[in-house]
This record gives sequence, structure tokens and C-alpha cells, in this order.
Amino acid sequence: ASQTADLLQTRNSSGTVLDGIYADGAMEIGATGTTPGKFRLSMKGGTAITTGDVALSAGWGAGATVSAVLGNDSRGTITVTTNAADTPTANPTITLTFKDGTFTTAPFAITCMDHASTGPSTVPATCNTSATTLVLSYRGTPTLLSAFTYIFNYIVLG
Repeated sequence: ASQTADLLQTRNSSGTVLDGIYADGAMEIGATGTTPGKFRLSMKGGTAITTGDVALSAGWGAGATVSAVLGNDSRGTITVTTNAADTPTANPTITLTFKDGTFTTAPFAITCMDHASTGPSTVPATCNTSATTLVLSYRGTPTLLSAFTYIFNYIVLG
């Protein structure tokens, strides 16, 4: 590995750059001269999110809670538990405020429902981002008259 004031690079014996981490946080993994699929992107580090970083829309019902979180701004899991006494409405959302500050521009994100959810997990989950938040949407109506968990996984790249 070689390092300059703003760059850490790994090179092969021929001097070809294999990957790099730059001062602005950008990463280049498996750059020219490497075998596709040889490298994996790991989103370690970052400040752990807490339930206080997550807000639920009224659509989940007044008794719904963020019952568990795991991860950071870049990847994680958010679990919502509904209350059997509530009457949820269509397309409720979850808003995560990024813990490690504002992105330069709105990052790219993907999300999916975890099949370990006790609520219907075949309903599509969608997401939108701004420079400061990730908004996850449950594209349906949470089940009425029962308490269920809805588990969302996400990845954010910015």
C-alpha cells in the first residue's frame, strides 16, 4: 500500500492501482487490472444509529414503535412494531436522519423487506433520500387488528 496526504492506494506488483480510499471518503474497489467479483465492499465504521434517529409517520398508527435498529448511515436494519389497537393507513413511512452528518448530494439507496417480518413482507418497500435523510416507504397498509413487526434493510451509497 502507498499513501499520500489525501489518498491510500493498493497496487499490484506491476504498479496498477487495485483500490483506493480518498480524503473525501470516496472508495475505488477492484479498479482496472483486477478480477471482477474478487473484492467485496464492506461498510464498516460510522456511528451506530439509535431508535432516536428514526421517526415514523402517522400511517403506522399511534401505538407503533421503532422496536429495534442495527447499523449506521451506510447500511442497517430498522424494525417497526405495530399495535393491534391501531388503525394504520396506506403507505406509511420511516425517516432515518443520517447520524454522521449531511451528504454532499442526495445519496443512492436501496431497501427491501426482511422475510423475518411477522407482517406481510411481500409488499414492496421503496426509498427516497435527501442529503440528510433516508425515507423508507411500506407500499401498502399494515395489517389491522394485530401487532406485527415490519423489518426493513437498507444500503446507502453517497
